Amino acid sequence: MRDPYASQRRQFISETQRHEMRVLHDEGLYRHLRFQAPGTGIWHWDLITWPGSLAIRGDIGEGHIFTRVDDMLRFFDHGQHAHQINADYWAEKLDLGRNSVKEFSAERFGVWCADGEYPINSADGLVDHEQAAIDTLDDLGVEWDFEDLESWRDYGHHFIIALHAILWGAKRYHESKERA
Repeated sequence: MRDPYASQRRQFISETQRHEMRVLHDEGLYRHLRFQAPGTGIWHWDLITWPGSLAIRGDIGEGHIFTRVDDMLRFFDHGQHAHQINADYWAEKLDLGRNSVKEFSAERFGVWCADGEYPINSADGLVDHEQAAIDTLDDLGVEWDFEDLESWRDYGHHFIIALHAILWGAKRYHESKERA
């Protein structure tokens, strides 16, 4: 099965090879964990949990808050293999909703054009945002409606990186507890 987010997975693995976990607070479901490479704040992030919620913030993109079950670290780690994120399901748990982390995808727009047999090559870089896609379709006289916009959207790069960071961090935390 093709991983639609393989490039983000590879980037995350590459950028976090030297990262370590530091426990700033650990009292039941109240946790504050920091992940970073020694001597730098580049690509660092914090995972903060309280009953029913998990927040991620740091140098890996925008912050996010997820809500679902009491132990959100266990929620993300439960049954997941390393680097096997579940973007659709996890995005449903965002306080701001899944659409808050979706953005225009030239690749998905290209698939939509190919499915409709429209003569548009999104790989040429000319259609790199939603308004450019709309303008191109209008210029060619291609009919579209606002419902089509959703099929041109995908999860943003930084959101996918954040999911990898959460899963990686949850696994490190639970591994450290098992060793203790």
